[in-house]
Amino acid sequence: MKNEIILSNGSLRNYGLDRVFEIAVRCGFDGVELIVDERTDTFHPGYIRRLVKRHGLPVPVIHAPFNFLDPPGWERDEVSRVKRSVRLAEDIGAGCVVLHTPFYTDRLYLRWLEEDLEAFQETTAVIILVENMPCYRKPGGRIGRWLNVSDVLEQGRKKIWKLLPSFLNPLCFPLCDPARLERFPHIILDTTHLGTGGFNPIAVFDRLREKIEHIHLSNFDGREHLELRTGILDIAAFLRHVTAAGYDGLFCLEIMPEYFRSEDEEYSIRLLGDNLAFIRQHTR
Repeated sequence: MKNEIILSNGSLRNYGLDRVFEIAVRCGFDGVELIVDERTDTFHPGYIRRLVKRHGLPVPVIHAPFNFLDPPGWERDEVSRVKRSVRLAEDIGAGCVVLHTPFYTDRLYLRWLEEDLEAFQETTAVIILVENMPCYRKPGGRIGRWLNVSDVLEQGRKKIWKLLPSFLNPLCFPLCDPARLERFPHIILDTTHLGTGGFNPIAVFDRLREKIEHIHLSNFDGREHLELRTGILDIAAFLRHVTAAGYDGLFCLEIMPEYFRSEDEEYSIRLLGDNLAFIRQHTR
């Protein structure tokens, strides 16, 4: 089965949604993963359906809004946002919804995921995917690169800040360790988020492979969501491994526009096209 490769609209979040679809078509992506944000266009089902029809490009995945975003008219609590994201997916014909796991302060959402998500999944045909999250914040730039290279090469050796209490960690997700995701039937794997904890992406994939149905691709060097050729993760080896293992789910390119000249449309198209070609090269 062909692995479809889609583009996260977050990769060009400084562009309008119609323009993102246009660029995705020009580059040759198979679809768009749509992150719901503060712009009404990102969750207006009629408008999204028009974009799909106009550009001939599907939206197979809806990404529920990040907890720091406030889409107009949406509830503030995470459980209600999950349910509304699923309704949006049903309305536009998307097959999946991606969820972030909660911050350590959101105990009600954590309890719902652990105790009620399974029952809610039985009420919808939309597959609810739980995403592995960053383990902690690290410095960026050259210092961040050195720290994280050391982490990957010295797997299992704990850095002193890994021993800090979780309440001191500004990016502490109680479910950030991939081992804690085994309780969920459907998982999306994010390569950058694995990099924040020094996890080996291939080893994590092998452990969770029966549950992984979607993969977010980007690289990492202390900065998150870099393009695939920049960073400390061997994305080429990861892609070759997962396809050889029989993975037939979606791949989604999810990079940050802050880390390339995204204001230059032609440059953005070349960069995205190059990353798409890179994925295809290593998934044949």
